[in-house]
Amino acid sequence: MKYLPMENITYKTKLKKEEIKERLSDNIDPEKGFSFNIFGNQSTKPYEGQFNGKAFYIKRIVRNRNSFLPRISGTIKENTDGAMIQVKMQLHSFVIVFLSIWCGVVGLVFIVFLMQAFDDSGFNPAVLIPFAMLLIVYGAAMLGFKLESKKSKKELQSIFEAEIIKE
Repeated sequence: MKYLPMENITYKTKLKKEEIKERLSDNIDPEKGFSFNIFGNQSTKPYEGQFNGKAFYIKRIVRNRNSFLPRISGTIKENTDGAMIQVKMQLHSFVIVFLSIWCGVVGLVFIVFLMQAFDDSGFNPAVLIPFAMLLIVYGAAMLGFKLESKKSKKELQSIFEAEIIKE
């Protein structure tokens, strides 16, 4: 998953399940949904979402809009010496669908342009425009996702007082 905006992380902590629940509830605000708040977010907590005891579904609270902000889901599994927290970070479902359709259309345009370039006698640099568009969107998605996922990994590691055992 290194080349896709998706990550699976496993944290190992010595904290018990009840302590993890308490720490999560201290760091998660209820999700507010879509709003036009011109004064910024007034929350003092780093995440918004929901937590139901065994699983949580959260996203970082950011001051600006970031379509590539990771949606974080996790499950807590208690064991004898603490707990394991399995976390999955990925893009919002709508963003995945939109990017898939957009990249599919631009990819088809690129293929058509490429086929026309082979039929013509000379090379036209305009053929590379759809390919450049694909690279730019891929770079923007990966950069937007990875910058935020890196922050979330560190914050969650701190909240859980955990070590990352699998990335």
